[in-house]
Amino acid sequence: MSKEQAESRYLARAAQRARTLGQVTVSVAALRDDEAAASFGLPMAEHGVQPVWVKIENRSAQPYWFMPAFMDRDFYSSRETAFLFHAGAGGASAAQIEQMLTQRQILLHIAPGATVSGFVYTNLTRGIKLLNVELLGAKEVLRFDFARELPGGGFDYQAVNAESLYPPERRDTVDLRTLGDKVQALPCCTTNAKGTEQGDPLNLVLVGSEHDVLVALVRAGWDFTETINASSVSRMIGVFAFGGRYRTSPVSALHFDGRPQDFAMQRARASISQRNHLRLWMTHMQIDGAPVWVGQISRDIGVKITTKSPTLTTHVIDPDVDGARDYLLQDMLMTSNVARWGYAAGVGSATLEQQRTNLTGDAYFTDGRRLVLFVARTPKAIQDADFVQWHPDDCHPGKPHAARRHCPK
Repeated sequence: MSKEQAESRYLARAAQRARTLGQVTVSVAALRDDEAAASFGLPMAEHGVQPVWVKIENRSAQPYWFMPAFMDRDFYSSRETAFLFHAGAGGASAAQIEQMLTQRQILLHIAPGATVSGFVYTNLTRGIKLLNVELLGAKEVLRFDFARELPGGGFDYQAVNAESLYPPERRDTVDLRTLGDKVQALPCCTTNAKGTEQGDPLNLVLVGSEHDVLVALVRAGWDFTETINASSVSRMIGVFAFGGRYRTSPVSALHFDGRPQDFAMQRARASISQRNHLRLWMTHMQIDGAPVWVGQISRDIGVKITTKSPTLTTHVIDPDVDGARDYLLQDMLMTSNVARWGYAAGVGSATLEQQRTNLTGDAYFTDGRRLVLFVARTPKAIQDADFVQWHPDDCHPGKPHAARRHCPK
């Protein structure tokens, strides 16, 4: 592919996805691996860099400032990117590469009546890439969200069309008042494939379309998980053995309603043995036209050998599964992704003294509640997220403190 062909492709995609707010129009395109290599003459993807082209047309009478950290808080500066190629590449010297990358980096100030375009050097993303363009004006912020599925991958969310599992005529429409009781009536826990043994608790409920749920989690910093196959298992075993990070490492299957999770996501730490991860299944319920998902969330804190896994290894979970559940709420509130939230019963409590175990023998304890979180379609400040209290009796002063930990003060 030539440089001209690559630029024609990504510029065409950007033009098709242009969005306008008031008198400002924004166009974006994340370059694919071959486009970046052809356009820059550098193997950007091999170094974990994904250029994103941005064009901002300001037809207003006020200036704006573009804030790339809202697109990727760990984006690369032009000189930082150039240093990855400090030995030179493609026949260009290190100085020439630095000059080229700096010249093509987008300017942050957009004067009244001006148009700017250029690149942000983001971290390479697989699956869905969230391109958030935020412009700061005088007492005003314009926010443009672009979420696009990228080619390639092999992620478990691509393996099933969850929306087709329950066509409209099979969905049970509920209202907010009855949702708590419906959520409570769901099974307490995941199971094995045969449904004969109980696994980790179903301690999470999300409300929103598949697209909105995926985008909200990506915005909050969660990564997709790869499907389990020979390649991903081999890589995972290698990382287990020699250490390191594997942001999209696969998650084993747990079952609800006779099927494995519709998709899983994770927040990886520096080591593959430590991560937060969740699994989600679409249910037959919907509220205000949005599907209701039930899920399981826990925190991995280590690795152990087991014959119950095809990789002969499995993660050890933090026994306080409520901690991982509540972390997600904080994470989503912090990133303005919550429209409404509350807690419903359904898991059944397990005390520190009388813990339950999952399918791989890890013990856990819980207050027995499910976090119910409505995903915000547009950013919503923490203080504007509505709290829903389905069971007022739970907040009675006579109840144990553990049962009242989430009650309003």
